[in-house]
Amino acid sequence: MKKALALCLMGCATLAAQRVPAPTELPGDPFFVKKTWQVGGAGDSLSYMVLDPAQLQLFLAYRHSLVVEDVKSGTVGSKISGASGAFGIALDDTGEFGYFSDGKFNNLNVFDRRTLKVVGIIPTAPNPATVLFEPASGLVFVVCSIPPKTQSGAQEPPVQPWLRTDAAVAQPPIRPSQPWLAYRSGQARPATKDVGEKAEIKSIVTVIDANSWKALADIQLPSKVTFTKTAGGGQVYFGIPDKKEIARLDAEALGERLRRETPNPAGSTPKEEQLRAGHPFYPGPQWQRAALLVLDWSGGRNVVENDASQITFFPLEQECSEPRTLAIDRRHMRLFVACEKMKMAVLNADNGQWVTSLTTGPNTDALAYDFDRGLIYAANSGGDGSLTIIRQSVTDSYAVVQNLPTPHWARTLSLDPVTGLVYLAADYSDLEDAKRAEDSSGRGFQLLVIGH
Repeated sequence: MKKALALCLMGCATLAAQRVPAPTELPGDPFFVKKTWQVGGAGDSLSYMVLDPAQLQLFLAYRHSLVVEDVKSGTVGSKISGASGAFGIALDDTGEFGYFSDGKFNNLNVFDRRTLKVVGIIPTAPNPATVLFEPASGLVFVVCSIPPKTQSGAQEPPVQPWLRTDAAVAQPPIRPSQPWLAYRSGQARPATKDVGEKAEIKSIVTVIDANSWKALADIQLPSKVTFTKTAGGGQVYFGIPDKKEIARLDAEALGERLRRETPNPAGSTPKEEQLRAGHPFYPGPQWQRAALLVLDWSGGRNVVENDASQITFFPLEQECSEPRTLAIDRRHMRLFVACEKMKMAVLNADNGQWVTSLTTGPNTDALAYDFDRGLIYAANSGGDGSLTIIRQSVTDSYAVVQNLPTPHWARTLSLDPVTGLVYLAADYSDLEDAKRAEDSSGRGFQLLVIGH
């Protein structure tokens, strides 16, 4: 009898061990909010944040300035000298420099991460926003939004009327080596039967060489790019919701091509000139955007047929027709895509094929993937707010293991890959939402430190 009972208990224990955890359960060690820090003041709206895990610094880009949070003490260490505000921010892989977009003056600003001073200026297309550094190619991508046209066909004035446009800049006549794809800024768009009727350009991606601080090209796209991500390895992914697509760009191949086709004036590079001078300034005439190469991919797949090795478009299924953001599992070549209707899709990163989907929460605004621990985090700003934690057991085995309640406006996420801590920002400054206005009390935003 005792033996039978023991066997029964062992069997029950085995079944319990194999049971998939419930959505609110993380076996043995659930996540919780360990610390809460107050950052900023009235009117400070957070745009983006990125963590330097080596220096334990969190760079926060918001409306009026760019600040550095010391994650050991939870205090703002200092502000970036010379920064009047930023939208996007990225850090290089050397520990030397960081980059942030300046929409007021149409620049990408370079700052020294040791002195926290702006040391370089790189002109971009109008309205720069998202910034991405891709380490394998040594390229920086700056996504710029183009204002929509009015009924008369004229360009609507930008929200910030002082923004520069490049329409009046004189351009040298340079014959491109691939007329269906490239021409110089200011030249007439080359006619080609492959492209068909020209689509309206809604985004321009300025491509910059991080080694020289030289703008290499502008990529024209027919749709608004809402996010751009990389996991290293030379691949960059762009989200294009209005086309229900994700575009994959081979940054290494593109970098080789642009460095080969872009003229290199004799003398010092913009990086060398500005570092030698000890202060940022606009580079000389030989480095201006007048002769910038333009890659015309505004025709979508009709253009790509001629150059599929550099960019590929993945159409999304109906269940994920409005991609919001993504995270990347480079080891298993999987894309985790935040979709509408509280879904996260898992796609094959090589061909875009659908693998599976999981339920997250309303309005997933940020995703992060912990490579070493096999965990995916989804920050859901809708409803009551939550952080969905998903465990990856093997390549294509996933389970929601916890839904951690958060403030409903917590929507900006950064992950420390060394400690496994999650930094989640709750923005109090957006007065368009009545609940946020009621709760703001003149505050900026909170940083939640989440761990287990």
